[in-house]
Amino acid sequence: MEKKTKSGKILRIVISVLVAIAVWLYVDSVKAPDVRVKVSHIPVEFSGENDALEDKGLMLLSGYDTTIDLTLKGPRKILWKLDKSQIRIVVDTSGISDTGVKTLRYSVVYPDAVSGSQIKVENASAFTVTVTVGKLSTKEVPIECEIVGNAADGFVTGDLVLDPAILELHASRDELVNISYAKIELDISGANKTVVQAVGFTLYDYNDIAVENSNIRANVKLVQATLPILMQKTVPLKLDFVEANGSTMEQVKYKIEPQQIVLTGEKEQLDGINDILLDTIYLQDLEDSQSKTYDIELPEGVYAGGDVDKAEVTITVSGVSEKTITTSNIVFDKVAEGKKAQLSTEELAVTLRGLTAELNKIKPENVRVSVDMSSVTENGSHTVPATVEVTGTNSVGAKGNYQVVVEVSDASAAPAE
Repeated sequence: MEKKTKSGKILRIVISVLVAIAVWLYVDSVKAPDVRVKVSHIPVEFSGENDALEDKGLMLLSGYDTTIDLTLKGPRKILWKLDKSQIRIVVDTSGISDTGVKTLRYSVVYPDAVSGSQIKVENASAFTVTVTVGKLSTKEVPIECEIVGNAADGFVTGDLVLDPAILELHASRDELVNISYAKIELDISGANKTVVQAVGFTLYDYNDIAVENSNIRANVKLVQATLPILMQKTVPLKLDFVEANGSTMEQVKYKIEPQQIVLTGEKEQLDGINDILLDTIYLQDLEDSQSKTYDIELPEGVYAGGDVDKAEVTITVSGVSEKTITTSNIVFDKVAEGKKAQLSTEELAVTLRGLTAELNKIKPENVRVSVDMSSVTENGSHTVPATVEVTGTNSVGAKGNYQVVVEVSDASAAPAE
């Protein structure tokens, strides 16, 4: 009996709770009772100030820093999802046409997701905004930048860029007359890459005394300062030499002046530069002695310290000679099947280069010319590249490129009489 009594009591409690929840949900969703929300310190925005007023030569001298407190009333389900930070107070200044003290009404603008028609302003700290309108004066002043701290060790600073470089100020003539310049501070302590910061500015008079005047307004609130932080790296200047038989580095001496240069640039770029290549030189083309001036070409954004932009190169070659030998030792390779080839001339003059002592031993029979006919399949006269090989030594080679004129005909054709 006691157990049944307890069970019944628990059931009645559960039913009561459910009924209460149902009633609350009904009242909240159907009856939608109103609630109140307070929103404080909403800044006033002035539409038309930067165009309509300026076009008339007018400006706000006071009142533009006004804030409004609101007490809003409306359905709980609307006000609870209202983002207070998105509520705006907007005053239209386009109707102002002369100077003096003006009292203006404002509009409350709610976020797009909220229906403003269901919200009522029950109370406000003020229902109008009072402003003072004066004649607009404009003055441009330079912006100076004070660098604070030093870049990381091994890094130097480049040229500072400010955006804007000139500050445009708006206020009454009397308030602008003593303003001389604006100054910003840029902290680069320990920087190892380009510093880009948007920083506020301070106005100064002609006695270098800071001026604090909220009536003076500028065309921007922040100045973007960009200061390259550059790495310095010393790298050698370099020549690439291409050797050949009879033309090796053993017979070559060269000098580059300067031997190395100091590069300045972004760290990421300089990390990939270990030398600067001036030229690629084929040893076969060298004379006994030559000098040449090279422009030092650097990647974009990399600069040479000391304004070094040229290098002087001197090259000398010793113990090497050249001579011309005429040879008839010419053979054909890979003649097409069913074809035959015949030279227009039986001999070819070849220029040889190499160690003088070895070159003097070379005879015509040491020079072999090979003509590759693999690309020739049609009858007629053809100019074909020829490869020259010098036998009996590794210290002598042919200089330059050679071609021969070959007459191609069918192998079965009768020989010309």
